[in-house]
Amino acid sequence: MPDRQYDKERLKHLLHYVIWKAGARPGFGATKLYKAAWFSDARSFVLLGKSITGAQYIRQAHGPIPKYGMQVRSELADVGYISQSQDHNGHWQFKALTPAKEEWFSPQERDHIDYWVHHIADNHTAASISEESHDLGWEIAKMNEVLPFYSVLASRIREPSEEQMAWAKRRAKELGLP
Repeated sequence: MPDRQYDKERLKHLLHYVIWKAGARPGFGATKLYKAAWFSDARSFVLLGKSITGAQYIRQAHGPIPKYGMQVRSELADVGYISQSQDHNGHWQFKALTPAKEEWFSPQERDHIDYWVHHIADNHTAASISEESHDLGWEIAKMNEVLPFYSVLASRIREPSEEQMAWAKRRAKELGLP
């Protein structure tokens, strides 16, 4: 399935939107920013048939990052949309200086982005979301290699969790299946 062409403006608006939605939360630095972008883009590709930005993401030690992520962040800061700084430990901190332009995204795209921003901000540390992004596709790729969005579909066959089994049984019952 062909994806959309890379659109630098959409990547800019995605990163700005994620920073705006996350707010100036402690611990929401570059790792979480890039993971929210990756999961939003990749899941949109899988569920909607095209990614949000068409951006290339490359394998890095802490998971996939947009190939031009740092350049785009610098441009956002240069035009006054965000501020970015590093703390004494070298961790990036972001703040949206202007509201993001939501109209750049469809309602479905915004739903995906909002889900990932809140899921990552509320339920993960930078280390735990990095671990979650280290799926089979990431493991197979070489450092700095482009990760295609469909790589999120690669997985090992494993037993379903108790929660997954309970859901499947409930759903089967709802559908009248034995």
